[in-house]
Amino acid sequence: MRGWDYHDADVTAPTLNTLCQLLDALHCGAALVDREGRYAHVNPRLAVMHGRPAGELVSRPVRSTYSDDASRARLAELIDFDRPIEGEFHLERPAGERLPVVFAGRTFGADDGEPRYLVITVIEIAQQKQDLAEVTDLSDTVLEQALRLRGDNHLLEERVRQRTAELHDANMTAITMLAVASEARDEDTGAHVKRIEAYARAVAREMGLPEVQAREIGYSAILHDVGKIHVPDDVLKKPGRLTDDERELMQQHTVIGERILSDNPFFETARRIARSHHENFDGSGYPDGLAGDDIPLAARITHVVDVFDALSSERVYKDAWPPGRARDTVVEEAGTSFDPAVVEAFVRCLESGATVPAFPATAGEAVE
Repeated sequence: MRGWDYHDADVTAPTLNTLCQLLDALHCGAALVDREGRYAHVNPRLAVMHGRPAGELVSRPVRSTYSDDASRARLAELIDFDRPIEGEFHLERPAGERLPVVFAGRTFGADDGEPRYLVITVIEIAQQKQDLAEVTDLSDTVLEQALRLRGDNHLLEERVRQRTAELHDANMTAITMLAVASEARDEDTGAHVKRIEAYARAVAREMGLPEVQAREIGYSAILHDVGKIHVPDDVLKKPGRLTDDERELMQQHTVIGERILSDNPFFETARRIARSHHENFDGSGYPDGLAGDDIPLAARITHVVDVFDALSSERVYKDAWPPGRARDTVVEEAGTSFDPAVVEAFVRCLESGATVPAFPATAGEAVE
């Protein structure tokens, strides 16, 4: 359902179509709002959160979905084209029920002129364990890179060449947005991917890789599980043991993740990690049964830090392990699941404590 003007000078129809496809793929609410304050596009998740069909919301003023003046006044503060949006609010459902949410967004569709649209994300916070504001760090450059990731048109390529200095920041925010979108379905609001980034960067640096390469491995590692976006919730959040069919479906997130990251050169390392971070050093992993040095180094590093963080963090199917126990398990698997050289570097990082983040659920316990 779309309500934009295809004749906008600086926003092409293919660009908006690609953007709306991206918003529709998100597992949080998302919408385009025009300068008159009307919904121009509403993704399926936001329609469910509103309790209304998307077709009923498109072209409707956002303020008309609220019945009281106080809410409309607060909405006017949030729907602002002159500054970034970020704050807690609520959606009003047809029966008057209020759904607590975090609103966030940035303008989109302008270069030198005025922006045409406001892109907002809406995340429920009633059941969240942590502050979700960090999940919604959204900007126009994020959207440009996300669109480029989807194979956008020549207009975006020209902007990339003109704004090289800004491209890296856009890539970083897009990576975080995609990673958090996938990890949020595991009841994790972004802390996991930030720990993975810090661990992977520290290990790469400890192994003597150049700083630029260490940083690349770090930010690429946070997309290791982006393919989980396509894993059904009843499998992803199952508290018990998976069946053989469910395990096979779960394992597909590696090849799906590689496919999601397309063929953009910027994501080459992220693609290798997404596909190969479950390959075991002895060749017993998946999806390709690679062994030893045939497994990309970035994937070998991510495999170690991902398993360590998973063991030392609470999951729907397990309690958090003490960091010392998690570390010992990783050490025991050196040469079978993990590259021994990577494990040694990781243990040195843990022992130094200077370049790795606090532990997720056992921050008060030292690694012994």
